[in-house]
Amino acid sequence: MRSWIKNATQIETDAVLYEFTRDHWHRIEPRLERPETCALIERYLLGCIRENPAGGRALGRYDAAGELERWFDHLAGTEDDILPRVVDAVTTLFLTSDNDVRLAIEHGFLEHVLEQTAMRPLFAHWANDDRLQGAWQNALAWGKAHPNFVKNLRAVLRDVSESE
Repeated sequence: MRSWIKNATQIETDAVLYEFTRDHWHRIEPRLERPETCALIERYLLGCIRENPAGGRALGRYDAAGELERWFDHLAGTEDDILPRVVDAVTTLFLTSDNDVRLAIEHGFLEHVLEQTAMRPLFAHWANDDRLQGAWQNALAWGKAHPNFVKNLRAVLRDVSESE
């Protein structure tokens, strides 16, 4: 599995690896280390946002942005250095991409991250960069107007699913 993750070069391969590690991590021997798994997740989700694949297993741009927000929320509950690395990767992708990618990051990811007050400092540096400031202001306005909306929605859906 490590070799497959390390050598994958196509988004569809990453999609299969992502799904397998997400759904069957407990069956993988030897166990994958957290940094390896997180590197795959980051590469896959940012690749989907960048490429917007269609017609295969890989997520489309906005679905990947939403999945990135969910993963980001999960990472926020951990104590390691992965979260700042993801912030840097998202920032770099935003700065090096076209308007379609930027809009997906702003609307599909950043708005929902900034719904959580505790997450705002992670992207506060966007407020001081002319290239990022507009997206920051728009996403922050959304986040303040919809506090914890997506996180609470996930909790409601989880509760409904567990009660069935």
